[in-house]
Amino acid sequence: MQNELQIQYWVERVALFNDEAAYEKVFFHYNDALFNLAVCFVKDEAVAEEIVSDTFVNVWRNRSRLLEIDNLKVYLYVSVKNLCIKHLTRNKQVEDFNLNDLLLNNIAATSRSPEDLMVSKEVLKYIHQAVENLPPKCRLIFKLVREDGLKYKEIAQVLNISVKTIDAQMAIAAKKITQSLSFLLEK
Repeated sequence: MQNELQIQYWVERVALFNDEAAYEKVFFHYNDALFNLAVCFVKDEAVAEEIVSDTFVNVWRNRSRLLEIDNLKVYLYVSVKNLCIKHLTRNKQVEDFNLNDLLLNNIAATSRSPEDLMVSKEVLKYIHQAVENLPPKCRLIFKLVREDGLKYKEIAQVLNISVKTIDAQMAIAAKKITQSLSFLLEK
């Protein structure tokens, strides 16, 4: 909640006072997640970086209208997705995108001993492998929920699918990941 209030404060500063420092904070808050999303679509880090930059240039150009946006996070994700699709269409590269380049970066080891750290890294490797083995759409939804922290309703808006579809895909992901990791529970 505190984070959301801080972001809203920055957005108001940008919209009302053309505050470049606040704009920069908004940029750095969302940049990495948007970059990862863009890479999933275009599979080119340079193009992904350009797409995210273009998204934020558009935000700055239209800063006076920022307060009209109900959910900035969803707005940014949809903008990046649309720019990616536009790029792929322009370059005739529209295909089912793959998320193999994304990493589970929000799972941190909390252990202290070297042995515990080694075990944690090993478990993280298996979790990462299980997530990467999910079907592409299921993997995208799982990562948007677990890594980017989007709510089901937000993802539904970004991907133009129903909340029930997201719920079903998350159930599939949980089942497949649990099955993939079942050998760890047997040890």
